Amino acid sequence: MRISLDPKLLYHLHIIFESGSLSAAAEVLAVSQPTLSRAVSHLEAQVGRQLMVRGRNGVVLTETGILLAEQGRKIGSDLKQADDVLNALKSDSPPTLRIGAGPLLAHAAINDFVLRASEAKAPISFDLQIGTARRLVSDLLHGHLDIAVMATPTDMRVEHLKSIRLMDDHIGLFAGPKSSLAGRNAQVDGESIAGAKWMAIEAAFGTTSSHENMLRKLGFPYVAPAIQFNMNIHGLLNAMSVSDALCFLPAKIARLLTEDIGVSEIPLATRSEPRQIAIWHAADADLNSHLADTIRKCHAFLTHRLAGDGGQAHPHRS
Repeated sequence: MRISLDPKLLYHLHIIFESGSLSAAAEVLAVSQPTLSRAVSHLEAQVGRQLMVRGRNGVVLTETGILLAEQGRKIGSDLKQADDVLNALKSDSPPTLRIGAGPLLAHAAINDFVLRASEAKAPISFDLQIGTARRLVSDLLHGHLDIAVMATPTDMRVEHLKSIRLMDDHIGLFAGPKSSLAGRNAQVDGESIAGAKWMAIEAAFGTTSSHENMLRKLGFPYVAPAIQFNMNIHGLLNAMSVSDALCFLPAKIARLLTEDIGVSEIPLATRSEPRQIAIWHAADADLNSHLADTIRKCHAFLTHRLAGDGGQAHPHRS
């Protein structure tokens, strides 16, 4: 028999996951802790699996709980969007455009684009979201984003979405200034990097690859990253700038971010994965005049910025 789950309970599970404790989640949801606990128990009974583990320092969701909490996140995003539409209708406030980007592109360009558009008193407001390419594509398809700027495989096609190419790129290999390979002009192979320390950031690879896959495709021995930074581009750049570690990054974007912190790209003996940096949006985006205008302005800004002549100091300089 098909189980019909209560969307409200999934949203509550998402808030528990984000808050880390029942008491904090109950405060956010404006319900009592016993009420919230009973709601989770009811959801567990429906699913037939434990969804969270209570501990001295709060609660930790199980694998099943995390999967359902992700659905609750999407429900929460839909609710927020509905609230935004309602509030805009009531107050005649400007529409909100939701822009997504990976952390590297956000740091290199998107943050500045949104700031400049806001300072130009555009008749819209912005909601900027950071995520992996997989997450951004999913959010576009589910209507949780209007625009996503991503580095993706050059041949990637997604039904119901269109892309506007900005430039071609590839996954490059970068070394911290303390690495013996830093500044090296000779191509490296598996033997020359044996024993190297690695760092990784999930959002560097797009929708079809990973740190492990890159090592395999280049014929390098597998080494687990000493630090996996997830979405934390600031942490990665700071760590690489004082390290001897190696890291795979989209080459042209990474050069913009690392040109004055001692991190350098290393030539590879084997051809690396090609990438395309593009603006992705729903196929019917041109029906929304505000969205179509923002896409045009975003394209012009990013073409200028990613060419390396954005006219101002890059965002990592201070």
